[in-house]
Amino acid sequence: MEKCMNRPEHFVEESLAGLLSAYPHFYQCVPGNSRAVFHPHNGPKVRIVTGGGYGHLPLFLGYVGDGLCDGVAVGNVFTSPSCESILQVT
Repeated sequence: MEKCMNRPEHFVEESLAGLLSAYPHFYQCVPGNSRAVFHPHNGPKVRIVTGGGYGHLPLFLGYVGDGLCDGVAVGNVFTSPSCESILQVT
């Protein structure tokens, strides 16, 4: 087996949906944008957002969590995220 995916054009959304389903208490999507993911926090704090392409699964999503980044904007495979995704996750 060389690859494990349904359709290449749906790879990013489907794999992100799987990660979000596996860790629903840890990650949440910005409503209306499955590529803008954040870690919910209580209380005031300075928020840090990162982003990048999805080529090295799940590199940038792995930087989100307690004591780490607060959100991530995910781009396509080896492609930067859109400006809209970055703005929505902030």
